[in-house]
Amino acid sequence: MRTLIQAFSLLLFSALFYLATYKLPDWLPADIYLRTNPLLGLNAIFAGREIIGRALWSLITLGATLFIGRFFCAYACPTGASIDFLDRLFFRKEKRPGLKSDTNLKKVKYFLLVIFIGAAVTGLSLAFLMDPLALLTRFYTFFLYPLVITLVNLSADLLRPLFQVLGWITLSHFHYPQPVFYMSAITLLIFGGIIALNRLAPRFWCRYLCPLGALLSLVSPLGLFKRKVSPACTECMKCRKACPMGAIPEDPTKTVLAECIQCKTCSNVCPEDAIRFPPSLSLSMGGEYSSVNLSRRGFFYSLAGGLTFGFLGSRTPFTPLQSKYQLIRPPGAIPENEFLRTCIRCGECMKSCLTNTLQPCLWESGFTGLWTPKMDLRLAPCDQNCNACGKVCPTQAIRSLPLEERTHAKVGTAILKKELCLVWAQDKLCLICDEICPYNAIVFRPVEGYRRPVVIASKCNGCGYCEQRCPVKGESAIVVVTDGEIRLKEGSYVREAKRLQLEFKPDPGDDKFILDESGFKIEDKKKAGPKGFL
Repeated sequence: MRTLIQAFSLLLFSALFYLATYKLPDWLPADIYLRTNPLLGLNAIFAGREIIGRALWSLITLGATLFIGRFFCAYACPTGASIDFLDRLFFRKEKRPGLKSDTNLKKVKYFLLVIFIGAAVTGLSLAFLMDPLALLTRFYTFFLYPLVITLVNLSADLLRPLFQVLGWITLSHFHYPQPVFYMSAITLLIFGGIIALNRLAPRFWCRYLCPLGALLSLVSPLGLFKRKVSPACTECMKCRKACPMGAIPEDPTKTVLAECIQCKTCSNVCPEDAIRFPPSLSLSMGGEYSSVNLSRRGFFYSLAGGLTFGFLGSRTPFTPLQSKYQLIRPPGAIPENEFLRTCIRCGECMKSCLTNTLQPCLWESGFTGLWTPKMDLRLAPCDQNCNACGKVCPTQAIRSLPLEERTHAKVGTAILKKELCLVWAQDKLCLICDEICPYNAIVFRPVEGYRRPVVIASKCNGCGYCEQRCPVKGESAIVVVTDGEIRLKEGSYVREAKRLQLEFKPDPGDDKFILDESGFKIEDKKKAGPKGFL
């Protein structure tokens, strides 16, 4: 039964991940797993120093754990399910060496939890580094999703001749846009390392490293269902050897309740059928209530470490690099300081991005900006009919906006680099940036006897179509910079745009360019049209 529930949870997680696209209906919370994650929720609330509506969904998981016990790790966690399934695939027949310092290792996850909470109190978000759901979502986004699309496209290419012979026109032209992400190799190495640790002990990650499991273990001993061993027990120790969490001490009739995930593996292997999980309000029914084995000194050391990380987070050696990069955040992103505190680096926004323009940061915004989304507009523009990134953001670091509001969420302004522009530098015929601009923010005006492209800043919302389509090799001759960006934590972008006298209206498509043999050179200024426009 547990395996079936785990499979269902993993399939549901995968299905919601797949549905996180621009077609996602407003009523479907594709980020439900991340919303109900109490570690990420508390981290965002403490770091952002405010109550975040979507983060309050995590109270459901905490409440259920308080009532039932630590069931989430055994049944609902998709990362735990992935670890179990891959463990059976790779290590089922392996003889594990075992760990002598098991008790000390179990303290590690509590140290990490205190460090993350301590850092969050100072405003530094660190939980994303080791939260299991954030890790799995990033693995899906940066590695598994592109790999699946590649395999689907390769299969379609192999079958295309057959589809053409059969006259299946739609399938003969079938092709998914191939997503590409930076840091895919790093993501694979991290997830692969988590699975490889199972070679040492079953569920090594869950036992010793998972901070979410540590948080749930603090309240799980109060749960209603607890392990009970009857007098029929012969102390054969099969249950202790089979327990994936090491929750059974040397006396098999006892239970370390904080570590027990109610997987019932012990019950399944018991030859005497002596183990049950009946409901009980007692903390010591057939077992023992074991408090978290974390010394006072260890707690204060961990807390001091978290506070130190928070203090040094904005003072890393990479901080000076921030001024060297023009980081364009997604439309609807809240102001930068709040954005860095609230973003949990799950990668949902990057997966849902229709054009693949959203990419993870490395050191461009210092250590505090690691894995946060940025717009790589040279790679791809921002589709103006898509607002998926805000819909799937579980902490609303990117606000969920209707399309009209999202259009007015100006992310920057395009500027021309005259030394690279084919028209400005070489007097060549090129109209691409003007023709592709959806808001007619690029026009040609006479400059010293020549028609030259210029950007009307009040009409540009930074969508990046011009930068992506610029035919200049390498660095684009027209780039979007953060000048003029609008980032609101609350309130209307439409009203703010009107206050700033910005106008983002669709290009009517009525530009008429009649180029004579002289190119952009103006022989007779009277032919240039009213006010010098083409």
